[in-house]
Amino acid sequence: MANHPARRARKPFSIALCCFAAFLAAASVPAFAQMLARPGWNGNGLDTSPWWQRAVFYRIDSPADTADIASRLDALRSLGVDALILPAPELPPPGSSGAMPNLDDLDNLLRQASSHDIRVLLTLHAANAKADLSGLARFWLSRGVAGLYIATPPGTTAEQTQALVEAVRKSASGALGRRVVLTDLDLAPPDGRDVHQPPRNAAPARTSRSGPAVAQLQIDSRLGRLPALDAASLRPLLVQAIAQPDLLLDTYPATADAASGTHPPLAEAMAAIALITHPAALIDSSASLVLEPSPDQSAATATSEQPARPTPPPVPLPPGTYLPYVPYAPPPPKPRPAVAPTPKPADPLTNWYRQLAVLHHDNAVVRSGSKIFLDFDAQNALVWVNRPASPSPLNPPVVVVCNLSSAPLQLSLTAAIKQLNLRGFFLRPLLRSYDAMGAQPLDNVTLPPFGVYIGELRL
Repeated sequence: MANHPARRARKPFSIALCCFAAFLAAASVPAFAQMLARPGWNGNGLDTSPWWQRAVFYRIDSPADTADIASRLDALRSLGVDALILPAPELPPPGSSGAMPNLDDLDNLLRQASSHDIRVLLTLHAANAKADLSGLARFWLSRGVAGLYIATPPGTTAEQTQALVEAVRKSASGALGRRVVLTDLDLAPPDGRDVHQPPRNAAPARTSRSGPAVAQLQIDSRLGRLPALDAASLRPLLVQAIAQPDLLLDTYPATADAASGTHPPLAEAMAAIALITHPAALIDSSASLVLEPSPDQSAATATSEQPARPTPPPVPLPPGTYLPYVPYAPPPPKPRPAVAPTPKPADPLTNWYRQLAVLHHDNAVVRSGSKIFLDFDAQNALVWVNRPASPSPLNPPVVVVCNLSSAPLQLSLTAAIKQLNLRGFFLRPLLRSYDAMGAQPLDNVTLPPFGVYIGELRL
């Protein structure tokens, strides 16, 4: 029986349609995967932000023994430190006959720090405003440092600092990986005002400068230079600081008193300001935190790895040799294992820094939420709200209350919270610098002298 003409014409069309559908199905899979892999797409699970925007830095200004720092990497990592800022070893000037310093300890520190997930940065001191740091930057970057901190001499203008930063960032752009360049914040007042007394009611514009002439991070040391650490002085300065996100707040010398070996009363409050107000944080070694070196296991390892000497075989005695009777003696008792020494109690301020660093890393609202400072200057209390983009019971705002006075504090936050269009009746504790139990009612928040309370806003 002959095939019908209509059926013969329909078969090529159905084959072509099936081929076209298969082509669309095959093309849709890689296209969808590529779309998810593109940075900037919500829900892709990828974090494309640079590492330094959420890191905790630990800075050492005075010359330090790199071998001693390497022995304390475990303690630094447990403190929550992500990067070290160390002074760079002095090198002979170019063209001179001076001998190069031994950099074996520095190379060993870089290797050990990498195994602890800690990056190492070096400080470059510019001899003058017109110094050429590009060659020095290339030398240290080629050895594997994660970034450079440019310390400029007093009197350096903003334009001169930008020229130094641009030269160093040009050298860093040619190195593998994401390298960061830090510098000090320009403290020159733009209109002749005193930099320590910012206007109380000013609403500073967010800094939007970017490019190779601007450092990725700037260290703001204005808090440590304030003559008085009270709410009336700190709050307006912090309002200005949060307007520029790429800042590291340096709170020293308010966080330690190295001469007496004790910490000042406001050490906990200043530590909370340094670690919670910005996505990136800075801890200064002058805070005199307790960082015990790791126990040296090299001797024990060497002893255990030495092969045991083989016991020589007994020499056979000739036949007829007299052997005297030896009575049985029980083996001597095994020695008791040495009792481990009692660990030294950790410093309370060191524990406080460690808990703040954990909160900084684990709580996205604390680290990246918008900061709103409330006016409680009359009670000498520093209060701010970390507000997420979309507050919800699963993503609540976080409130920080710092009592900066030597007297107990009682505050009612109900009216201030309502003005922010937030709902809540109490604060569930996340962290506090004093021993207490339970939540805090929003209309009666109570803190002891110099106490710090961090809690979630709950219904």
